Amino acid sequence: MKNLPRRKIGIDARWIFPAISGVGRVTEKLITNLAAIDRENDYFLFFYDPGLREKYSRRWEFNPRLHPVSVPWGIFSPGGQWGIARRAGQLKLDIFHSTNYFLPLLLPPGVKAVATVHDLIPLKFPHFTPRAWKTRFHPLFRWVLSRSVKRADRVITVSNHTRRDLVADLGLPEEKISVVYNGIDASYRPLAETRAREMASAKLGFTGPYLFYVGRFDPYKNVVGLIRAFGKFLRGRTDSPRLVLAGHPDPRYPQAAATVRELHLSSHVVFLDGVEEEELVALYNRARILVLPSLYEGFGLPPLEAMACGTPVIVSDRGSLPEVVGEAGIIIDPENPEALAAAIGRLWDSEELRRNLRDRGLARAREFSWEKTARETLKIYRQLVDPLSDSSEREGPAN
Repeated sequence: MKNLPRRKIGIDARWIFPAISGVGRVTEKLITNLAAIDRENDYFLFFYDPGLREKYSRRWEFNPRLHPVSVPWGIFSPGGQWGIARRAGQLKLDIFHSTNYFLPLLLPPGVKAVATVHDLIPLKFPHFTPRAWKTRFHPLFRWVLSRSVKRADRVITVSNHTRRDLVADLGLPEEKISVVYNGIDASYRPLAETRAREMASAKLGFTGPYLFYVGRFDPYKNVVGLIRAFGKFLRGRTDSPRLVLAGHPDPRYPQAAATVRELHLSSHVVFLDGVEEEELVALYNRARILVLPSLYEGFGLPPLEAMACGTPVIVSDRGSLPEVVGEAGIIIDPENPEALAAAIGRLWDSEELRRNLRDRGLARAREFSWEKTARETLKIYRQLVDPLSDSSEREGPAN
């Protein structure tokens, strides 16, 4: 067996925030799973927040190959452009990986750069995120994104849809882009009915059936459209379905709460903030349907997590959602509230259809794992620094 040299890989952990979000979760899961499979390389994890560095130092202390590093620059700090590059040189890194598009452009020539691009929403659809800084400073964002992907030695995307966007909108060569799907943690699984019911009802304060949404409240998520469709679905019903919206409230986007008041749905709609991961698994399990009617998604984790828990899903026909869900869910036009309401009603009232989609969803979800994400990412690292090496060498056993 060929003895591969020990490499130093930097990962920008500044994308992990106290309120864990999509990119933060991907970053955390990638690091954890790389540590589980890679027995050779050293990983230097760049943190800005001292509290988070301490938290994850304790979590990862079992692995001597993980080295949390404190830096005094936030992600978008101009000083970080020089500072991170200088620190990468001091550490003699072989690779620096930003798990979101923003790369230090002045990395030393000997450091291979990897950038993950999850989606191009602010670039393609700035009106979807009207109050985000990436929209308000659109020309600057386009310049930074363009320079980052051009500086990168390899760009990772989380779907073929985003890969096509990078080629079409930024002219990036196809051969420079690798698609690595996000994964699902093993904790997302069907639970015993009693345990799921107890945990979900403790969080919700009720035990009845509900429609579930997980995510942010930015306009592109189309939560307002979901609420309007839910209102149409309720008309003439004698049961009492509820809609549960789980996501951190964003004062920039108050439209969802305003729409609930406008349609007099306050007794039927529940807003959940601060859901722990264990609670989220139980909530997925107890939900009758998970709906994600986004106008665009670079990947879309909630439908995959719901399917892994045995919950049928309805998703929009936009972005990467059809690619991720495949034939395991119902796919609708998110801008047609009547069609969405009809799909909800059909699935809500048909136990046979729910059972069929449950089986398909469980099978589809088994195709995704964070271990697989880590193995494919590690293969890319090795291709960059040891292009002639066998990518299967020196990994630990599969979990």
